[in-house]
Amino acid sequence: MILPPEMVQDAVNDLQIRVWDHADDARFRLTVYEPLREGRKVGCIGGLEFLDYTGAYAALGPEHSALEFGCGMGDSCEYLASRFGCRVTGIDLSPQQIERARERHAGSARLDFVEADVLTWEPPHHYDAVYFLEMLPIIQDCRPLLENLYNWLRPGGALTMTDFVAGSYLSDEERAFLWQEDSIADNLPFKTHRLAMIRGVGFQDLDVVDITDKAVMQQERMLEESYRHKEAIVDEVGIDSWLNWVECAEVYGRMFVDRKLLCLRIGARKAG
Repeated sequence: MILPPEMVQDAVNDLQIRVWDHADDARFRLTVYEPLREGRKVGCIGGLEFLDYTGAYAALGPEHSALEFGCGMGDSCEYLASRFGCRVTGIDLSPQQIERARERHAGSARLDFVEADVLTWEPPHHYDAVYFLEMLPIIQDCRPLLENLYNWLRPGGALTMTDFVAGSYLSDEERAFLWQEDSIADNLPFKTHRLAMIRGVGFQDLDVVDITDKAVMQQERMLEESYRHKEAIVDEVGIDSWLNWVECAEVYGRMFVDRKLLCLRIGARKAG
């Protein structure tokens, strides 16, 4: 039986919550946050460079407000707010992640964290910028989400993201791996289709940069650090989790090297 998209999305959301509830364990700390993010708990490919891009592209300042969905523990929100002086709201499905974010960044008047589903949430006001890191691939029907984000922006507001899209030779077997490991949709689109969808909801002036080389380097570094810290990781999460972590880094790395999977940095604007 083929499930309707909303039921598939519910199952994906449940899995993502279970995965990211462990995003503070040794795998993430020792192979991503400490060697690649200056200790900040910011995952995904875009990293701190993407946040710098977001602030510059949206020309954020103290008079502006930004929204991140999939904010996790809130460190990316804090980085953007402290670097550009703007107010940032972070939204996440996971109660544990939102609790962590509030605890980690308690007392900051420029930060607000909301536990909610971005597909159904109604924001209290419009934003000057909306951003996220590699969230579209786990959304089963992206168009309604992009329409929401468009509507939540002020005229002239900026949308920025990092995104995975399919390369020319991504096989059915590789799509099945991505779905099984990370709930990446098995109908992951090609670059042209993704950009057409973004334009189709009204966004203009797309600024698109292929950052697949950065993805390759990150997977290589994660593998290096996984072996360097094998004992500490295994002591904390067990050998099976370490083996799975290494396998995913190897498989993703090969797909990026072979350009079967591409990573893009995208900026776009709502009409003024």
